[in-house]
Amino acid sequence: MKLSPHSSLWLQWLLLAALLSALVVSQSQPGQLGSANAWLQDRITRLHAQAPAPEVVLVLADDRSIAAIGRWPWRRALHAQVLRHIGQGQPQSIGLDFLLTEEDLDYPEDDWLLAQAIAASGRVVLPVVPAGDETFQPLPALAEAAAALGHTQVLPDADGSVRRFHPWQGALAAPWPHFTTAMLCVEHPDRSACRRPASAQALQAAPLIGFARSQPTFIRYAYLDVLQGKIPASAFRNKHVLIGSNATGVATTAATPGAPGQARMSNVELLAHTLHSSLTQSHLRSAATGTNALVNLAWVGAGLLAVLLLSPSSALAACCILAVLALALAWSVAVVTGVVLQPAAALLGLATAYPLWSWRRQTAALHFLEAELRTLEQQGMRLPAAPRGRGDFMQQHIVLVDQALQQMQHLQTQREQAMRFISHDVRAPVSALLTEIELERHGMLPADGPPLLERIERNAQSALRLADDFVHLARTLEQPSIRREAVELGLLVDQALDDTWAKATAAQIRLNWLPQEQEALVAGDPSQLRRVLVNLLTNAIKYSPAGSEIDIHLQWVPTGWTITIADQGPGIDAEALPRLFTPFARQKRHEDNAIAGIGLGLAYVHTVVQQHGGSITAGNRPEGGAVFTLTLPAQA
Repeated sequence: MKLSPHSSLWLQWLLLAALLSALVVSQSQPGQLGSANAWLQDRITRLHAQAPAPEVVLVLADDRSIAAIGRWPWRRALHAQVLRHIGQGQPQSIGLDFLLTEEDLDYPEDDWLLAQAIAASGRVVLPVVPAGDETFQPLPALAEAAAALGHTQVLPDADGSVRRFHPWQGALAAPWPHFTTAMLCVEHPDRSACRRPASAQALQAAPLIGFARSQPTFIRYAYLDVLQGKIPASAFRNKHVLIGSNATGVATTAATPGAPGQARMSNVELLAHTLHSSLTQSHLRSAATGTNALVNLAWVGAGLLAVLLLSPSSALAACCILAVLALALAWSVAVVTGVVLQPAAALLGLATAYPLWSWRRQTAALHFLEAELRTLEQQGMRLPAAPRGRGDFMQQHIVLVDQALQQMQHLQTQREQAMRFISHDVRAPVSALLTEIELERHGMLPADGPPLLERIERNAQSALRLADDFVHLARTLEQPSIRREAVELGLLVDQALDDTWAKATAAQIRLNWLPQEQEALVAGDPSQLRRVLVNLLTNAIKYSPAGSEIDIHLQWVPTGWTITIADQGPGIDAEALPRLFTPFARQKRHEDNAIAGIGLGLAYVHTVVQQHGGSITAGNRPEGGAVFTLTLPAQA
């Protein structure tokens, strides 16, 4: 069963909707369209950034400290002295971000001094680094003295950038808390974040770091200044102090595109931002896969309805607006709830829906145009071939359809004119003939009038002449003559004068013609050109008064040969000149008198002359009367 175009269109739309839905669901899964989602996620993170938590303080082994103290690594006795000075200020926690996994063989007593300082503070957290099946931990003496241990493992995304942290890492039975989580739990072990995860899913949770604004930045002190006592211990009261290095060539750095104004940062600075996000509860978390897929499907579904129900321009605008709204919703949800949607799949679906459906629309329109053109050709309409490989393919078909419509309008006009011709002009002499017969039958014809046969002959000749003119014009328009032979115009004028001599004599009109000695040769159809001259002479005789003259001239001009026929009649109305050669055109002054024509003869003349590459003009003589000028190109 053949589907209707409307049903077929709906079926294609449903198929497109199914394909795009499958695409959106597949691209909404974790890890898909990672670069696009990450780009958007970084910008949301920057917009979501809050002022740095005032409790976070950085003590940095910077370039100035390295230059003053000497080559890295430093003696651990220096770390012990710094810890004792900071501990006097009673901070909430101290994070010593130095990996101390081996004994100091040069200064063994330094390990004991550092362990004593760590134990005396009671608030120091030391780092551990899980590496596969092995975990690098501090020296046992240091680990025992520390208040807590926490992992500092950084797991970058596929593009090498750091955006997340793992609150817990390791086996479910004995996981390591994150370094910053351990610092928070030193002072407040009752925090919910301090409770070990109860499931593997909770263990694998990796929220997005809520980076702090770059201006103002975290409170920072140089390690050298703290060591020399230039920073009072009171500056660390109730603070979470992170001690680490950001010195060039010493500190490891990570790409952080989500941090405002800081594309890369050292590990200790990354810990500071992680600690800040925990203190301010500005963590961001990715939306669940199912939720993300449903939201993306909703946007794409709205876009599919738009391309189906709206015009192409409105559908394009709707898809663009939906894309902007998807981005705005992702930002709004992140700000309000801290949940980050991943709308890249929705944007891909919207960007795909419009061109695909536009392609289907264009294909359907093209098939419709081709079917309409085939139908018109089957109905007998001749259409020019579309120029292949030139211009827009669709535009070529539109031009063809436009030409077909113009032809149909022209044919409709011709049909209406033909109907008027048949209903009025042809019927008029036949009706008059029947009326004459009916009057004769009842003996009602006037005795002093023309004989019946003469009246019948006159009306019959009129009807035959109308039909003959109509047939000749229609045939010439439908099937232009391709016959071309050498024609001598002087001889043709002589023949036309012979054809019209009887009419001119009966109307008491003199035909003035002086033949040329030179042969006026043109290429054409002699029968058609002879009829053209007969029509022009007949038309001049019809409108000329008795006793007048008609002048016929043949002469050479640069464009070919010109035949001029001038009469001494009333001339041509000025308003009728522009449409004089149009079929069924009449002059108003002759519409109601006995010599009124229907405009087929001049239309035939104009058509034939144009088909022969010539031209014809009409005008009025200054002394009165109409003049027709026929120009034909000379034979090569």
